Amino acid sequence: MAGFANPSLTNSQLSTLPARLRARPRSRLLTRLAATIGLWRRRVRERRALALLTDRELADFGASSADVYRELSTPFWRAPPPC
Repeated sequence: MAGFANPSLTNSQLSTLPARLRARPRSRLLTRLAATIGLWRRRVRERRALALLTDRELADFGASSADVYRELSTPFWRAPPPC
């Protein structure tokens, strides 16, 4: 997100920024990678919890067993289908 804070800066302006504000490509890559892995782990946890719900609990928030099946059959790296 640091790259979006100053999107219109030129190279000469970037070199005058304090070191803590200059984002290095490797650190951005690692940050994005960590965020992606965290998202995947959260999806896996949520889908495990969803699989344990009863039909009555699903009905409480308007989901059906078909909705659950569709969600559980989606790989964790793929975004859930739109409602």
